[in-house]
Amino acid sequence: MLSWDWQTKEKVISNLNDWKEKFSMVHDLIVSLDGEKIAAPVEIKNKVVTMCINGKIWENTFERVSFPQFTKDGNLICLALQNYEWTLAKDDILLEESFDYAWNLKTEGEAIAFNIKKVDSYGVCLNGKVWDNLYFDVRDLFISPDGSAAASYVRIKNPPLLDIFSFKEGVWSIAVNGIVWDKSFISVYGICFSPDSKSIAATVRLSEQEFTVAVNGKLWNETFLNAWEPIFINESDILAPVKTEKGWSLALNGKIVWKYFSQIWHQRVTPDGRIAAVVSPDFGKWTVALDGIPWKRTFSQAVLPPFFSPNGKKVGTVVRENNLWTVAIDGKPWDIGFDRIWLPQFSPDANHCIAKAEKDGVYFIVLDGKIGKDVFDMMWEPQFSPEGDKILVRCIKNGKYIRKILSFSEVFR
Repeated sequence: MLSWDWQTKEKVISNLNDWKEKFSMVHDLIVSLDGEKIAAPVEIKNKVVTMCINGKIWENTFERVSFPQFTKDGNLICLALQNYEWTLAKDDILLEESFDYAWNLKTEGEAIAFNIKKVDSYGVCLNGKVWDNLYFDVRDLFISPDGSAAASYVRIKNPPLLDIFSFKEGVWSIAVNGIVWDKSFISVYGICFSPDSKSIAATVRLSEQEFTVAVNGKLWNETFLNAWEPIFINESDILAPVKTEKGWSLALNGKIVWKYFSQIWHQRVTPDGRIAAVVSPDFGKWTVALDGIPWKRTFSQAVLPPFFSPNGKKVGTVVRENNLWTVAIDGKPWDIGFDRIWLPQFSPDANHCIAKAEKDGVYFIVLDGKIGKDVFDMMWEPQFSPEGDKILVRCIKNGKYIRKILSFSEVFR
């Protein structure tokens, strides 16, 4: 685990102006969670690419690099094309096995997984091991909370393109660690693992207007006109938005448990066990409902998935109204709008909320609905300290990547 420095007020980690002079091209920048590292794919000469971290480049070079990211432990990983074969690179060390194509690099804790193609077959590589069984196609990738399993949508039949009857019978299923369910469906989406990593659920389409949820390959007894992605609310109970002739509601293990709305999705469980979701009480109006009761305030353009304070007492969301984005907490939006705003975070004591925002091409901190004094060329989402009395700011100013630790008063002073 990373040990974060909450004492040093400011560090200039790297001068990015030097990067621009040294390399013919610097691609999208990424930073570690603790703010101590900044990296990007860089072109050191024509069609020769590598990773640069804090101004130092890897020894390995590639034709292409994709999905660069830092793990929670601060390791730099990416998928890299070398000698026309793709593989995983981690801190300049390459996975021994290579592939015709690789994509969808994801992490969960220490687990690392990505989708792969070998000749004409597709699968997953999890923690350096490729599935024993490969398929005609795979879509997306999901890792269990404990990192022991990976799941994908897999196409288990390969009918000719115009053979609509075979597609109607169902060609898609789910494979977990390469083992496919014994049922196939017209479509499958919304894979989720249970918190204990022992079960997996997804929404499946059985016919033109017949949808349900499958759990470890077993279908709910009930079917619906439509359904969105399910979630586990504990190790065994599953909640999914479903459509009936009365409208949209939430179904718990197949049984309707909420009132009906024009639309409902992005259901989430608060830390204290309540259910929140994005709902449409009337056509063209969006808001958040908590335990089935919608906020009085609605928004006309967008409401994103709800997020919660650590104690579960406060519910927030990012909303769009009059072509501007802002944050609404417990139904009350901030007074100021932005061109863009990123996922906010509550302080550990739930008394404050902070976010990264952009307006007129510059970036700044927004704390409790008030814009901080500093303006940045670029920044990443600010983070509260574990005690909640300090804020980590990862930013670029005048071409330098800087790591700052601010008190609340320093945000505005």
